[in-house]
Amino acid sequence: MTAADLQAMAKKQPIGVACGAIALVCAAILYFTGDKVDEVRTQSEDLSKTAKAIRTNVDNSQGLPQQTDAIQKAVKEVDNRLIRASQLAINLQYFYRLESETGVKLVDVHQGSTNVLRGGQSKTPYSSVSFSVNIQGNFKQVLDFIQRIENGPRIARFSSVSFSKAGGENVSSDQFSVGMGIDFLGKP
Repeated sequence: MTAADLQAMAKKQPIGVACGAIALVCAAILYFTGDKVDEVRTQSEDLSKTAKAIRTNVDNSQGLPQQTDAIQKAVKEVDNRLIRASQLAINLQYFYRLESETGVKLVDVHQGSTNVLRGGQSKTPYSSVSFSVNIQGNFKQVLDFIQRIENGPRIARFSSVSFSKAGGENVSSDQFSVGMGIDFLGKP
């Protein structure tokens, strides 16, 4: 085909030629700006994610001051329930008070070592303060003593409890001897 043939065909079918030219222009625009469409789509998705995160943060921040106050109050309550490993007399007084309230005989009590909890003192201010306690009393008194430790003001965990019949000349037959290992949540 020559240029004269092309001109003649364009004069016979002007609409088809115009549509073809427009299609070629559109194809060229799409070819040269195709990468931009992907970039703009990616930017739009990123902005949508950011907007969603901001919206979620705004929604979650509605009760933030009240939640902060509640958490601070809970931390104070936990701190009030801690024992201090350095306050030996106060710690032992806790057991002597339980002895007088429950009627058991406190045979032996001593504070053991202090273990830092969860991988080092820099990560947590709490430690485990262990006690070894031996008591004698009837079954009801012994259980009352144990329940008062479990439900008392201190946060405690029993590492061991051993019951046995109390033996000896001055001990009645319904008496039990109980040895306990108790770990209290505390500060060194």
